[in-house]
Amino acid sequence: MADAELAAWAEARAADGVPLPEPYAEDQHEAVTVEVDGVDVGGAVLAFGDEPDGRRCSVRVLQTTLPRDDTEVWTAVAGALGEHARARGATSLTTAVAPALTGAFGRAGFQATMIAGAGPLDRDNAPDLQVDRTVAVRPMDLEERRRFAVEAREVMVSGMELAGVVDPASRRLDELDARLARLAEDSAPEGELLLTATVADEPVGSAWATLVPRVDGLDYFGHTMFLYAEHRGRGLSKSFLGALVRNAEHLGVTDIHARVYGRDEWARQQFLRTTDGVEDVHVRKDLS
Repeated sequence: MADAELAAWAEARAADGVPLPEPYAEDQHEAVTVEVDGVDVGGAVLAFGDEPDGRRCSVRVLQTTLPRDDTEVWTAVAGALGEHARARGATSLTTAVAPALTGAFGRAGFQATMIAGAGPLDRDNAPDLQVDRTVAVRPMDLEERRRFAVEAREVMVSGMELAGVVDPASRRLDELDARLARLAEDSAPEGELLLTATVADEPVGSAWATLVPRVDGLDYFGHTMFLYAEHRGRGLSKSFLGALVRNAEHLGVTDIHARVYGRDEWARQQFLRTTDGVEDVHVRKDLS
């Protein structure tokens, strides 16, 4: 993209309150123009970074005037982005797209790796989650928070790696590490919800979310929930999720935001039953 064109685009986005992103410290950004049949239809910001297993490219911004239902054109755009990244030495390409575009990106060889969804909390949407109340939840104590700060990183990074979202050796995990470290301090940061799942008062799992107040209630941003290794395979996941829903309702949560990995079909289906829909889908294409 020409410098003048990039400056005008950046100025327009800033005026709309959605400025172009700043590069990560270790990444190189490149702005490109998206053309269809020689006509300028938008632009994209690509971020390139080296990982232990190859050179990663991620589409941080993709803004076009193309209608989302034009699958053929969007498939071509997705393919062109992949070829552009490959020509610059990238071995993988990742981005987040609207649900309506997943078909087009799928036709271009991308696979869904993670789903971000949001919707109002509604226990009546999934009444069967409240049938088995074997699992209960309570706030973590200090010792549990310290254990969680260590175990959660392993669980979360493992999921990210399998989803192709981030390499475990990437410095882009510094922010996650800093947040987890704060959770282990004597006083947990305000707004962080840290819960221990129990069965007959025995700890069996953990959950972490951030609560953000708004005028009419609370937004719940879920980060992770997991059972301890020795308690997996006991059929507790659905009961655990039901306990989290009850707790969220008790706290006055109005909307739930969470991400589930595309490979986890059970988690995806359960999440979509307790919220209204998908915000975006993270997709990845192997270019090697």
